[in-house]
Amino acid sequence: MENMVGDWTLVPELTTGHDEFAEAVGMSDEEREMTRNFSYTFHLSRDGDEWRMKIDIAKMGTLMDTKFKTGVPFTYMSPDQVTKLTDVITVRNGHLMEKMTSEKGGLIRQWDVDTYREGDFLVVVQTKDGKSKTQKLRHQ
Repeated sequence: MENMVGDWTLVPELTTGHDEFAEAVGMSDEEREMTRNFSYTFHLSRDGDEWRMKIDIAKMGTLMDTKFKTGVPFTYMSPDQVTKLTDVITVRNGHLMEKMTSEKGGLIRQWDVDTYREGDFLVVVQTKDGKSKTQKLRHQ
């Protein structure tokens, strides 16, 4: 997993499955369109058993900047500043495995995120009910 430490920038044209995944997690048409063209930078660093994850969305600012320990839940707000996101990250076979939960208006949704290194890319696969969105990020 050390091979994922650093700064990574999304390559938008390599994203697949956005609409199918957005529908599976119950995004409105407006949310789906808003997130379709997100461009972001992902930062991952480590200090002992504590990790730091930061996501900066172009033209919007920092989505999250948090320190975490594997297996310990942490919470942050989505870009709409209404939806609460809770994340639990574990490490398995060199992959960051996340269990994401969103809470908005009393509605709770859950999905999985698998992040791993593949050649020159960091690959992020979000899956809900068999529908996946795959994004590739290039090291800066």
